[in-house]
Formats: sequence, C-alpha cells, structure tokens
Amino acid sequence: QKFTIDPLKAMKNTSLNLKVAPRQNVIGMSAGAAVTTQVCATLEARELPDDDQRAPVDILVALDVSASMSGNKVKLCQSTLELLLRQLTSNDSFGLVAFSDDATIEIPITKLTASARTAALRKVKSLVTRCSTNISAGIGLAAQELQSMNVKNEVRSIFLLTDGHANRGVVNPDDMCELARNCLNVPNCPPISMHCFGYGTNHDAGLLRTLSSCTQGGTYYFVQDDSAVTGAFGDALGGILSVVAQNTVLNIQVPSTAREAGVKILEVYHDNKVRIDDWNFKVSLGDFYAEESRDTLFQITLSNCDLTSAHVNVTVSYMDTIEKALVTSGEEPCHIARPEGNSISAPSAHVEVQWFRVNAVQDMKRANDLASQGNLEEAKRSIETSLEQAQNHAYTSHPMICQLKTDLDEVKSGLRSVSIYDRVGVKNMHSTMLSHAQQRCTRSAGDQASNHYRSSKKSMMGRKFM
Repeated sequence: QKFTIDPLKAMKNTSLNLKVAPRQNVIGMSAGAAVTTQVCATLEARELPDDDQRAPVDILVALDVSASMSGNKVKLCQSTLELLLRQLTSNDSFGLVAFSDDATIEIPITKLTASARTAALRKVKSLVTRCSTNISAGIGLAAQELQSMNVKNEVRSIFLLTDGHANRGVVNPDDMCELARNCLNVPNCPPISMHCFGYGTNHDAGLLRTLSSCTQGGTYYFVQDDSAVTGAFGDALGGILSVVAQNTVLNIQVPSTAREAGVKILEVYHDNKVRIDDWNFKVSLGDFYAEESRDTLFQITLSNCDLTSAHVNVTVSYMDTIEKALVTSGEEPCHIARPEGNSISAPSAHVEVQWFRVNAVQDMKRANDLASQGNLEEAKRSIETSLEQAQNHAYTSHPMICQLKTDLDEVKSGLRSVSIYDRVGVKNMHSTMLSHAQQRCTRSAGDQASNHYRSSKKSMMGRKFM
C-alpha cells in the first residue's frame, strides 16, 4: 500500500499498514435476509528497527507514598524505579512526583545525563512513606511538571501507582477524571498517555481504568502481589519505548455511488468513534507500539445493486515517530460483490475472530455491571455463555480465541463470591476488558508469559525487569 507524507513526499518505510476486509466479499441479492454486514479495518505496526531509532520519551512517575505503602511495597517500588532509570538514555527525560496528603516533586523532570541519573537514583533510595492518599494532587502535579518542559519529546507518559482509594483532595471519580482530561489534553502539545498500576487488592479498579482511558494509549495493570510490580512496569515501559505512531485517526467513508445504492454506516464498534453523518466516521486510535495489530469493526448496509465501486473507503493518518513526519494513506477500498441469486462466500476467518472479540468485550462489560449490582450468578452465566461460545467457535484454536478462553476462565473464577469479586475479581475484570478492547497487553511480564498481545519489545523489557 502506498502512503504519502503531507503534502506529496513519498515514504519507503511506513510505520502502519492498513488492510480492509468484509466479513463476506460475495453476498447475492437474494441471499436470505442479508441486508447488513461487518467490515474490519486492520492496522499493523512495523517492527522497531533497533533501539537507536526509537523515539525519545518523557516519563513522569506519580508514586503513592501513603502509610499503606510502607515496608516491602515501597522497597519494591524503589527497586523498580532503579531498573526503569537504567533502561532510559540521555535522550529521554525522567521525573518523579510522590503523593500522600499532598504531592511533592521529588525529581524535577530533566534529561537523563549521567549526573542526572546518579542524582535520581540517590533520590529514589531516600523515599519515605507518609499519611493519606491524594491521587488528584499526584495527577495534577505530574501533569503540571510535564507541561512545564520547554523542549518536549513526542512520546510522553505518566506512570501512576497506588495501592488504595483517594481519601484526600478530589475524591469523586467523575471529578478526578475530568481533572485528568483537562490537565493532560492540552492543545498544540504532544499527547500524554497515563498508565495506571493498582497495587494489591484494596485499590479502586474502576477509577484507575477510567483514568487510564482519559488520554489515548493509557493502560490499567492489576498488580496483585509484590512479585508483579517490576514485571508490570517492565511490560508498560517496553511499550512506551517502542512507539512508532501517534495521533492515529481512521477515516471511514461511503463513496457517492455507494450512497446512491443505499449503503450506510450503521455502527462503529469503538469507544473513540465520532459520527459525522450516515456515511462518514472518524475513529481516534491513539498511539501504536511496534508490532501491534489493531482492528476496528463496523456495520454497514449492503447495496441494493451490484456495485463496480467500493462499498466503503478507509484511510488512516498519523504522526510517524520513526520517520518524524505526518503520514496520510491512500484510500483502501472494501469491495462486496452483489450478484443476482443467493450465492454467499465463506466468511473471512480474521473478521470472524475479531467480531467474536468485540462481542466478548461487551459480554464482560455486561457481567461487570451485573456483578457491581450484586448479581454475581447472572454475571457468571454471562461469562459462561461467552466462554462456551469461544470453546465451540469455528476458530477456537486461533491464538486470540485461546487468549480469550484463558482470560474468560480467570474472570469467571473471580465471580465465585462477593468477597472474591471485591478483592480480585473486579480488578481482573477491568484489566481484561481494557486489554481486549485495546488489543494491548496489560499483564505483568511474569504473568501470562505467552500473552497474545505482548510484543517482542515488551517481552524483552519484561525479562530485564524480572
């Protein structure tokens, strides 16, 4: 596929490759009750050539140092931060904010020169725990510190780690999320992703998952025990250090001839979709890590005649962090033949698998809503139904279906009782939903070593943190 850099400069090595496929590419005019179908737009990210070509990063860690973090927890966090500092280079910037009753800048964000790294390592070792948990102060000061930089890198991120619930400052979840959005989404500034790490079984999983979604590219990690802390940071850092594209926007359009034949876009199955009209949608996909593959599914009405043109055209635009250029793709068409008669082609295996993923995420959302209302039995039945469908799926041995079966089984085990759900089930549910919705690994490197979504860069970094 051909891409161009704005305005006309050709590129040899593009970071994202776009493919578009219908569920069936032949659907006869008399083929039963078929009046709609699904289409899948797939974006595949390139491999990262080598570490010297990666984009430099700005990382600000916002660390909970409330009293509950004392002892082994804070010691493990100190060790993890030391590992993180050793993986960054002099082109990267690092800073640290600690929060308890309020928030303080422990390490002002700065380029990691040799002297800055030594000073940062010394400061990390001197961290002490204090009193309460003011998460909003930590987020606000972290964002303020990142935004104060005169020279900003294109890849920027906050790592927020907490083991509890907010009990100081802004404590209402909706207000805190609005604060995060206002602080992090600043016009004309490079985007800031927020990766949230919930340490132990007493944190607010719903809040952290929502906070991670306030900016594009954020993730939520459930760090169940001490052994998972370093692995979770390693997995997240492996992604941050392999960003190849940012501000990715998918454009879905029905061409004029297809509009006249009755084609419309009925639904786009993505949280960050924007409907322009019945024939145009935009979908914000945020950043891409090297080797990631992401799929956006949408439902369209079929044409009322056999078209020579495409039912839909899809384009993608993004900032290429490797080539340091804005890129806009050419149109990728989706053709569906509509001959006379009732002929219908075999479904695309890829679209079938991705359609199941989309529905499984919806099943988990429904189960979580039921469980949060105390209806664990109904929630369990919903997950059991989805698990049975995965086991009986035509492509049950597909790696992604296998990952879903593993994850759904774990989600089901978290619904055995109210106490188990409150302690670990709700955390696993939120992390699993986000992982499959984003098609991105949100597991500690020591957990599920063969996770379907874990890239080689994440795996390599995870091993360094184990």
